Amino acid sequence: MTRPKLQTFGESFAGRKVIAQAIDYVDGTHEIAHCHHRAQLVYATSGIVRAITPLGLWMLTPGNALLIGSQIEHELHMVGQVSMRTLYIEPDSLAPQKQECRVIPVGDLLRATILGMFDSGPDEAGESRTALIVPLILRLLEDAADAADAADGARTARLPLPANARLRNICESLIAQPASNDTLELWADRVGASSRTVARLFRQETGMSFGQWREQLRLAEAMSKLSVGHAASQVAQDLGYADVRTFTVMFRRAFGSTPQQFRQQFRQPPAI
Repeated sequence: MTRPKLQTFGESFAGRKVIAQAIDYVDGTHEIAHCHHRAQLVYATSGIVRAITPLGLWMLTPGNALLIGSQIEHELHMVGQVSMRTLYIEPDSLAPQKQECRVIPVGDLLRATILGMFDSGPDEAGESRTALIVPLILRLLEDAADAADAADGARTARLPLPANARLRNICESLIAQPASNDTLELWADRVGASSRTVARLFRQETGMSFGQWREQLRLAEAMSKLSVGHAASQVAQDLGYADVRTFTVMFRRAFGSTPQQFRQQFRQPPAI
């Protein structure tokens, strides 16, 4: 398999520890697999971003960003109208990461500093402002990473993706259509393997059964949709549940709260 071309930013940006880029996306936009020589902080002020690497999937809910390590292949899928405010960070400016990617909680101060990078103009005053903001961003990212390591990761954990090509095909199909209730036997037949082999490989490569993996995918999708205001009844329908009651029971069992209670925790900040 050919590795995506490594993207760089040219000599004009070489001396900057942090490069800021603002992009607005329409629903359904897909950034194909690519990688950067810099680390990338993926943060959206509105909408949902689904990030996929060779080893995992992350659904970024409001209030979270994803720090993707240097030269890590990744693709991004946009759900809803997404206002991306991303930072590209010189790897030597960050402490070494234990994982390829790390979820970063975005509090008020980190959010303000990220957005402050886009308020600075190209003139001398803007450059001076950026010079003050960048060290603070780097310190906040380090502190946030330490806090995330110590916190309960149930809501931000990586959903593992298998390396096996046949299993990967099944997982990518389910990511595209999480409402599918097709059985393991049907999926195994489609990829030319026995259901016993597929079941064994799922356990071996993801640490979960096929059914557990699909439920975790649906939970990730549900959290993302609820966090941007989708109604529980619509989420249940979109994810293939028989009714909203069945969905509510599943959600409460996983998170200890109803979908409605979870949804009320989030207040979308205005896109900037």
